Amino acid sequence: MAEDREAQDLTGGITKDVGPIKEKTDCFDPSLRKLCPDFVDGEWKSFYDFLPDKEEPFLYAADARKPLTFKALKEFIIKPELDIPGLAREDRLCTAFPSGAELGVFFMAYALRCTFAPLNMMIRAEEFEFEFEDLPAKGLVVQHKAHLKGEEEEKATVTAVAAARRKKLPIIMQIVPDSETAGLFTIEKHAAGKPLKGDTIGPPLATISRDQIALVLHTSGTTKKPKIVPITHGSMAIGCRCHASADLLDQSDVFVNFMPMFHIAGLIENLLTAVVSGSKFVAMRGQFKPHEFYNVLLAEPFPTAYSAVPVHNLTLMQWAQEMEKADGKPFENHVKYIRNDSAALVPSLAIQMEEYLKAIVAPAYSMTESNPIASNPRHGVRKLKSVGPTVGPELVLLQGYPSTAKITKAGEEGEVSLKGECVMKGYEMRPHMEQDPNIEAFTDGFMRSGDKGWLDEDGYLYLIGRFKELINRAGEKISPFEVEDAVRKHDAVKDCLCFTAPHQMLGEAVGVVITLKDDEKKLTIGDLKEWLLARGSLQSIWCPEVLVTMPNIPKGPTGKPARINLAKKLGIDILTGELKELTHADL
Repeated sequence: MAEDREAQDLTGGITKDVGPIKEKTDCFDPSLRKLCPDFVDGEWKSFYDFLPDKEEPFLYAADARKPLTFKALKEFIIKPELDIPGLAREDRLCTAFPSGAELGVFFMAYALRCTFAPLNMMIRAEEFEFEFEDLPAKGLVVQHKAHLKGEEEEKATVTAVAAARRKKLPIIMQIVPDSETAGLFTIEKHAAGKPLKGDTIGPPLATISRDQIALVLHTSGTTKKPKIVPITHGSMAIGCRCHASADLLDQSDVFVNFMPMFHIAGLIENLLTAVVSGSKFVAMRGQFKPHEFYNVLLAEPFPTAYSAVPVHNLTLMQWAQEMEKADGKPFENHVKYIRNDSAALVPSLAIQMEEYLKAIVAPAYSMTESNPIASNPRHGVRKLKSVGPTVGPELVLLQGYPSTAKITKAGEEGEVSLKGECVMKGYEMRPHMEQDPNIEAFTDGFMRSGDKGWLDEDGYLYLIGRFKELINRAGEKISPFEVEDAVRKHDAVKDCLCFTAPHQMLGEAVGVVITLKDDEKKLTIGDLKEWLLARGSLQSIWCPEVLVTMPNIPKGPTGKPARINLAKKLGIDILTGELKELTHADL
C-alpha cells in the first residue's frame, strides 16, 4: 500500500513533495544492486560473452512458429552464412523492416560484424536520405515483400530502397524470415542492389573489442537536426547487465516487448537485458496495438514482465476493461513486474496500474546517451514520483552551463549529469553543426542530460522535466509533469498532455491536451481550473490557460508524448490573457 508523504522537509529547510511511497518487501536484498564498475573486470569483449548456452527456449514471435533456444541463437548469430561481402567492421548497416523477432536477432548478429544502424521504416523519403548521408550508411537491409503485412509496410519498404538507390549505397539486401523457428532468417541480395564485391570480415568474434562501435542511433531532433550517438560494445554490454541487476529477471520470467527495435529501449533495455538474464522473450511484431498486447498477455508462454511508456499502459488497461464488460469476467494475467521508461509516469497512473494489473511498477529513467540511468528497486522502497537511485553511472547534479559546480544539498535543483561505462563518450561531429555539441554536453567528464531534477536524502532522483520543455511563465518555471499529474485525477479525464503555449504578456503559459472518458460529455477550461484550485492541486499560475480536447494524445513513433512545438502544430494563436478552449482532430 502506498504511503502518501507529501511536502517532506529535507536538509536545510527545503520542502519538497516526494509523492506516494511503497515500502520494501521481505525479499529485498540490497547486495544485488550493481553499478557500472561492478561489471568492468574480466576477459569479456561484448554482450556475446554473457549469452546463456542452454537448450531452453528464449525467443518467441507471438505466432505459430517454434521458439528459438538460447543455444541456437548463440550459434546462429556467428554463422559465416550471415557474412556480407564488402562489409567491414567500421561500416554502418541500416535496417528498415518491422520490429519483431527477426530484427532482434539481426541486431545481435550484425552488431558483432559492423556498426548496426536501425531505422524506423515509416519515415519519409527525405528522412531516409538524411540518415544514409549523415551516418553515413554502407548498406540497407529490408524484409522480403512476401513477408510484409499490408500496403503501408510495402510502400515504406519501396521508399527506403528507392532512397538507398538514390544515395548509391553499395549494399542493398533483404531477409527472408524462417517459416519454422522464430527469429531465424536467410539474407540475400535485393533485386535493386548491385552485385556484392569485396571480402568478408571472417569470424566476427576473432576481431571484436570493447571499444568498437556496435550501434549508432540518431537522437530525436526536435528543434535542430538530430545528433548521432555512438554506442560501443563495452557500453552496451555493461548497460544491459546494469539493467538486469535492477530488473532482477530470471529464468522463470517471460519478458514481452512491443517497444520499437529502432530505439534503445527495444534493443538494450528489453532484448539484451532479457537474454543476459536467462529469461524468455516474446517479440511482438510491428507497431504497438493494445488488443494485440492484451492477447499476448493471455497466451503461452504467459508474460510476467514488460517495459512501456505511460500511454501503452493506459490503453492496455482501457482495452482490458472493455473486454471485462464484454466477457463478463475479470482480466487475469501473469504480469509481476512493469518498468516504466522513456517517458515520465505520473504517480496517479502508477497507482492505478498497480491496483488494476496487480504488478510491481518501477518508474525508471534512461536515455540513448546513457543507458541505464536510474530505477526504483524492484523489491526495495519505491517512490512513485521518483525515477529511483542510479542503477549504473555516477549521477550528480550540476549548476547550469558553463558552471562546473556540483549541487550537494538534498532538494536543491540542478541538471542531471552522468559519468560511467554506460554513458556515451560524445556525439559525432558533422558538417551541418554550427559548433561541436560536446562542448556544452560535457563538464569535467560528466555528460549533461538536459533534464532538470533534484535528489532526496536517500539518493532518489526526481525529474522536473527537460529544460527545453519547462514552461517559463513570466519567470516561473512550471513542470509539465506536475500539471499532468493533477489534471489526470479529474473524473472526466482519460489522459492528458501539458505543453507550452505562447503568451503575449507572460511569454509562455500552460496548455493542456485532454482525452475524455466519455466523448459525449465536455469539460470546460473554467470548470477544470475551478476544480484544480478547489482541491489545492495547483497554484493559479500553474493552471491551464488553453485547453484542447482531442480523441488521442499526440505522441511520437516510440510512444513518447509529443509536447515540443505542440502549440504551433495545433494552430494555437498567441494568448492575450483570456482562457481559451478548442477541440482538435488527430495530428
